[in-house]
Amino acid sequence: MYLQGVNIGGYFSQVEEFSEEHLNTFITVNDIKIIKEWGFNVVRLPVDYFFFEKDENPYRYLEDRLKLIDKVVKWTQKRDIVLILDLHKAPGHTFDVRESENNDLWDKDSENRERFLKIWEMFSKRYQTTNNIMYDIMNEPIASEDSDWYKLVEETIPIIRNNDLKNYIIVESNLWGQASTFKSMRKFNDEKIIYSFHFYEPHVITHQMAEWVPFVYNNIYRKYLKYPGRPEGLKSVKEEVAKVSPQFALFFERQDVEWNKSELEKAITPVLAFKEKYNVPILCGEFGCVAKADPETRKNWLTDVISIFQKHQISYTYWSYKNMDFGIYDFTEKYQDNPNYSKEERLDNTTLSVLQAGIPA
Repeated sequence: MYLQGVNIGGYFSQVEEFSEEHLNTFITVNDIKIIKEWGFNVVRLPVDYFFFEKDENPYRYLEDRLKLIDKVVKWTQKRDIVLILDLHKAPGHTFDVRESENNDLWDKDSENRERFLKIWEMFSKRYQTTNNIMYDIMNEPIASEDSDWYKLVEETIPIIRNNDLKNYIIVESNLWGQASTFKSMRKFNDEKIIYSFHFYEPHVITHQMAEWVPFVYNNIYRKYLKYPGRPEGLKSVKEEVAKVSPQFALFFERQDVEWNKSELEKAITPVLAFKEKYNVPILCGEFGCVAKADPETRKNWLTDVISIFQKHQISYTYWSYKNMDFGIYDFTEKYQDNPNYSKEERLDNTTLSVLQAGIPA
């Protein structure tokens, strides 16, 4: 199995208001047509739970919202594209460091854990006869202990399999899907599991000046950087980040090196070891270099990453198709004068070309 495609983030996820205008215009059937024409064969669809379920009314799902998901499933199915249904924000869990203190999904007795399991019971019933869907059961888990996440996976798999035996389940590694946490990744007793990681190494380059990461919004490390190259001034950054987010500080274990293709490949060594040991399919569910980076850096980083994925037959879904600070397209005011994008189409032709280079002939 070797899939190449994109996320369509910002549609049913990470949106301030799910207005009718947004839902009717942000993604249309024409976007799916474009993705197919570009040559991609998979779309990852991030969906926040509160898109279809309200905290004040748990276990009651908004059918009109679910039908919008159905519509995207049908759009992709018609064009022979795999649709990865990604539960991006789950009840009792967020991957946002600024909000994660309230996560209680890991508590076996929490109602949010029950809500999480019921969501996957609902989705697996709804899509059990659909032939182009995969279930990414939770985006970027950040459990204090890796085992807490894998215990929840063990609970979730049989609930899905009770309804759907044929479609693949995707399991990400703990702590934002880091490659490093594949050292403790569990091999589950199910032959239709895809093991997934997210790749943004090194964060100081791929998330340079990104206002939502702790090292930027806490004014710990704010620099425009080049790739390949060695980031300057990292000596005490890990310690400073650890003061505001001990978990996020793990991203700084090995940032202070001369970053090049060889170092990127080293960074995914735990993933490659797991793949070789168990002979299982691997997906990089998210990766990208923020559009705040200069075009050459963005191109160089992405070219090396795609080359590594090709070499090791790692499937991928780029973050993201549109907007979201990493988009192939970007129509926001924020990036209207950004050199990565053409003035007319607002398309990053270079990023698109590099991604297409990873598609087998």
